[in-house]
Amino acid sequence: MIERIMIHRFRGIRQGHIDRLRKVNLLIGPNNSGKTALLELLYLSATCGRPAIFIRDDLLPDETGTLPARTALAHDFSGHPPFQRLRQRHGKRGEWQDNPATLTRERGIAVRLDLLKKDVRAPDVPWAEFRLEPPLPEWGEKDIYAFEQADLAQIALFSLPQPKALDASMIPPTFAESGIQPGDAHWYYLWEPDWVYRWKLQHPLDRLAVWTTHGSMPDPARVMFYDTVAASSHLTTSFAQWAYNTVPDWHEHIAERMAEIFPSLKEATIEVTDAPDNQHGRTGYVRFRGQTPLGIDQFGDGARHAFKLIAHLVALAATVDESHPGMMLWEEPEVFQNPATLGRLLDVVVHLLKDKPIQVFITTQSLEVIAHLTRMLQHDILPPEQTLAFRLNLRDGVLKSAWGDIDTLTAWLEAGLDPRILENVDLPLQFHLREEVHED
Repeated sequence: MIERIMIHRFRGIRQGHIDRLRKVNLLIGPNNSGKTALLELLYLSATCGRPAIFIRDDLLPDETGTLPARTALAHDFSGHPPFQRLRQRHGKRGEWQDNPATLTRERGIAVRLDLLKKDVRAPDVPWAEFRLEPPLPEWGEKDIYAFEQADLAQIALFSLPQPKALDASMIPPTFAESGIQPGDAHWYYLWEPDWVYRWKLQHPLDRLAVWTTHGSMPDPARVMFYDTVAASSHLTTSFAQWAYNTVPDWHEHIAERMAEIFPSLKEATIEVTDAPDNQHGRTGYVRFRGQTPLGIDQFGDGARHAFKLIAHLVALAATVDESHPGMMLWEEPEVFQNPATLGRLLDVVVHLLKDKPIQVFITTQSLEVIAHLTRMLQHDILPPEQTLAFRLNLRDGVLKSAWGDIDTLTAWLEAGLDPRILENVDLPLQFHLREEVHED
């Protein structure tokens, strides 16, 4: 389980950290407070699982010039290439055509950092070039794949899992000041300029986003990122085929959970099959006895969004174990949901996650979500010792957070305070979370 993150120049974050992470983490705060950036950073970190060797030719091997590394998987749990998915989230082409990378003679990837941002004159700085090579068989890796031409448009980061040592040029000054030792953390380096905070060259590391995660990582193949893009897309064919062949009674479990959220679907069966109009991917079809099937996308947005979440989560919960833990990243559960339906959706999700080795990160703008999860904490439906809320604040590129447990959340809500708002603002709607006690 990830317990701590230190950040240097990732998206809108110039520097920052977040501590005390738990199994269930609720990220709240105003717009542009760093919630989405944290989800994307976690997603890139957790899906960085393809074995490689990091090589700097300007350093001797015994000077940390050669280290075991990881880079992005070809596909995440849902069947999407991770970096392509993030680029498309931000309105870009999925493939990064300007990646300053080429294939090496050994079928690795050589990256020229000095070719980034060609309109900027790069000073003479350390490690302007490095390589990612396939791991050697004697390193004990089971899955060894040479890099292909298609990888050049999909790979923009690498990680160093708890390296024994790092050259000083690879450690941001703020990390060194914080006393982070290489072997205490997983280190990540991303070179796509659009994900680097205000790209400029005053320090060798300014051309990179760098961060560390402390604690254990999930199985990279069991990382689920559910956002509005996923909710508006069909299931990938690769995921749907895998889930159908791997998860016993997958269709039946989806139907049961959907009926708990939408009681009108109690008598319906649900199947996942080809998307309509010869589109790529698969989708759900709902059928009542004596009627023809109706595509889930013909229902309201709330039902179709819930279906795609449940289809993925049922499969994730059924296939994790202590040796293969998972991660769920959920952006704004409240989108398109009526408050009553939202409460039932949260109940179903928590039930599916209960007692499963899955670390959860939820961002929200909704008082309903905060209040409902607080009630679940009060009744031990969510374990209080494994759940924290983080109120984020991002100003002048510095990310700060304040954590709140069950007592803090209850105090906020009972006092009529809005934990999403940092300023002293009078709101037309306030939540009062109190349970009346009736004496006999």
